[in-house]
Amino acid sequence: MSLEQLDEYTRQNIQPNSPLVNEHLETLKEMVRIDSRSFGVNEFLGDRADPSDMREILDCAAAYLRRIGFDKIKINTPPAGPVRATPILLAEIIVSSEKPTLLFYAHLDKQPYMDDKKFKKWAGVAPTELRWNSDRSRAYGRGAADDLSGVLAVGMATDATLRAVGYNPKNPSPDKLQALPCNIKILYETEEECGSHSLVQQIRQNREFFSDVDGVVITDVINPATGYPGLTTSLRGIVQLEVSLESNPKKAKIDAQTALYKLLATLIHNDHSLAVDAIAEADTPLTKEERESFLHVPTSVNFLRDTAGLLSRTRLTVPAEKTALLEAQFRKSTANVRPGHRVAGSVILGSAGTRLSFPSCAKPRALQRQLWKFFGKLNPFNLAVTLRNLSEESKIPTFDLILKAATKDPHSGINGGPFPVAELQLARMINQLVQDNGSTSMEVQKVCGTPSEGSVVEARPLFVGAEEETRLFDNPSAKALVEIRLAPGNHEENAAKMLTDHLQRNVLPGCELTIKPDKGASPWITSITHPVFPIALEALGMGYNRTACLYGCGGSIPFVAKL
Repeated sequence: MSLEQLDEYTRQNIQPNSPLVNEHLETLKEMVRIDSRSFGVNEFLGDRADPSDMREILDCAAAYLRRIGFDKIKINTPPAGPVRATPILLAEIIVSSEKPTLLFYAHLDKQPYMDDKKFKKWAGVAPTELRWNSDRSRAYGRGAADDLSGVLAVGMATDATLRAVGYNPKNPSPDKLQALPCNIKILYETEEECGSHSLVQQIRQNREFFSDVDGVVITDVINPATGYPGLTTSLRGIVQLEVSLESNPKKAKIDAQTALYKLLATLIHNDHSLAVDAIAEADTPLTKEERESFLHVPTSVNFLRDTAGLLSRTRLTVPAEKTALLEAQFRKSTANVRPGHRVAGSVILGSAGTRLSFPSCAKPRALQRQLWKFFGKLNPFNLAVTLRNLSEESKIPTFDLILKAATKDPHSGINGGPFPVAELQLARMINQLVQDNGSTSMEVQKVCGTPSEGSVVEARPLFVGAEEETRLFDNPSAKALVEIRLAPGNHEENAAKMLTDHLQRNVLPGCELTIKPDKGASPWITSITHPVFPIALEALGMGYNRTACLYGCGGSIPFVAKL
């Protein structure tokens, strides 16, 4: 059978609502049902307390591949030692040592649900239930896109190809396999969302499996737009640290959470660009050719705003033109911060909030008016600002300050860069409100006065829900997750040291800072001189019936840089 005949058969059978596609979508439904969150569980009362061991999703994937025709499948036992180590799955169909070997990669683990038990953000439907939009062009459910779509893309393509050559897994005939153009290997990972902590060790455990691989196809990135194919040539990396701060009342003039906000405010410049200069300066600049190629990416400013759920009033951090947005998403290192006690995936929270108490103030209404004016001057990106007066309930002047940039919580890798981070803008407001010596700005001090002892203002971070409902976290300690998406030119370990040094240099006297590494991955970029690139672009163009473009991704896939 010729390659043209293989292509024609698979095209005819991989069509919407075809028997083959519907069969694989049943597997998608089952995989979405399985809770394979790799971190960030215990999100609400009654939720599981410990992350999945991935056994259920691995068994499901193994059964799926076996039905397709993979006869050699291994669920690896990870080495002892790495934190949160969960198995990889390896599968292969070997045709001949004379033929090239392709390795396909996808991952089975998922992000947190990032919702309460009512699942308002999921339209009231549990995220373990697969559902579709009206024309069935898009599926919803935790993991359906990231990355079960990749799992099924590999499985569906292999299944159609095996059927094309007449191979029947229920009655296997090795002779039929000789018509395949290559050997097929699969790696399904279960740690991608938490940093691939044990991936290298597990690959080393299985050196023979990887020894003959000629090329790797990774199905864990997005296209520039629905129906428009892109070939990814760069990825940003990530460094994420868990930062905790304690304030010594005898030495520090402000409370721990306020001191943490002031520290976080140092992460960005006024224009929201990264202020960890050593990292920003390591970013590899766009070439003239790359800049021109961005003009041909089939996307728009409005599309990019809509995918992030930005409010119409929210200003971008870069000029509102396509090349500037794509450069900020793919090739600039950017900062993101989330409250340390909130379970969340790799997202930019659309809203941020803090509860401010002024124990020495006796004029809550006058103070609210003054705070409203004050914060209104410190809103360069025009976020929606809410200031709720809780003074009657609290017996002392107390306000919930809420900033909202977006209706969604967009992915920090995909969207981070051109869009303002509400949590960082909140930190900058608090930094301006409270001076290092504990006093407030002069405008606010006129209303508050100066207390004889203690802080003028005390801050507590808030959980801000989908409808701007707020609550304090049960744990009152000051903690944040500080994330830097690393542009090509940086390295994970070097960047982690640079970020740590920056935080330690900028912490206020009298405060004790604790920093723990959370996860990391180096960025990646490749030239397009290898002869496989025109072949891949041609194949994508044939599959989508559109010319494919070279593209980047602002997200991170730890496996790629480890190759």
